[in-house]
Amino acid sequence: MSTLLTAIQVESMKLRRSAVLWGMLGFFLFVSVIRIGEGDAAGFLQNAVFMFASVFGLVGFGALAAWVFGREYTDRTMKDLLALPVSRGKIVAGKFLTVFLWSLVMTVATYGFALLMCLLFRLEGFSADMALQYLIQLLIICGLQLFLCGPVVFVAIVSRGYLAPIAYAFCTLMVALITGSTWLGAYLPWSVPALQLAGSGSTVFPLSMASYIIPVATGVLGLVGTWAWVRWTDQK
Repeated sequence: MSTLLTAIQVESMKLRRSAVLWGMLGFFLFVSVIRIGEGDAAGFLQNAVFMFASVFGLVGFGALAAWVFGREYTDRTMKDLLALPVSRGKIVAGKFLTVFLWSLVMTVATYGFALLMCLLFRLEGFSADMALQYLIQLLIICGLQLFLCGPVVFVAIVSRGYLAPIAYAFCTLMVALITGSTWLGAYLPWSVPALQLAGSGSTVFPLSMASYIIPVATGVLGLVGTWAWVRWTDQK
């Protein structure tokens, strides 16, 4: 456990010292308040959460995961990393948990900023119950999106860089936008987060069990594939 915590601390230090994390957080905050004043508090908060169900989740979290895993290859430090007296499974786990923790931090920070804007601009209809309702949906959507980072990190490891996984993340966004309004959307993992938000007016979990299992299974397969690739494939 101490080795895993050390791996998380090291990866977090790398991420904090990069422009990627802070640039992405700044982008999240900027986009989340672009439409302030165009409607009431419910519409503003729903738009902020929708961004995480689409662009922020699929492309933002995906790009962060791609950088954390892919930069070792572009900086040519992967061989040095694998030579350390740390199991390869812990290296993969440490990197992914770092992505998970900092994605969660950015999510909470962005939502907190949106709530602050609601109070400062005194948007009509704002209430604590509404803020809690959208926070619950945001955390569910964030969890689904983080599972969908599993295939992203697998593509980063296989392609030995971060350009291919970022391209993959953009492609998944396009698929989600195209298929989200069709019957197929409930069974494609990248469409599920937006459908979760769309149906959340009546219940916390509006979709069938299969719709939640699919993104979770997709993420697990991606992470298992990443671990297997790092564990058994020669690093040349």
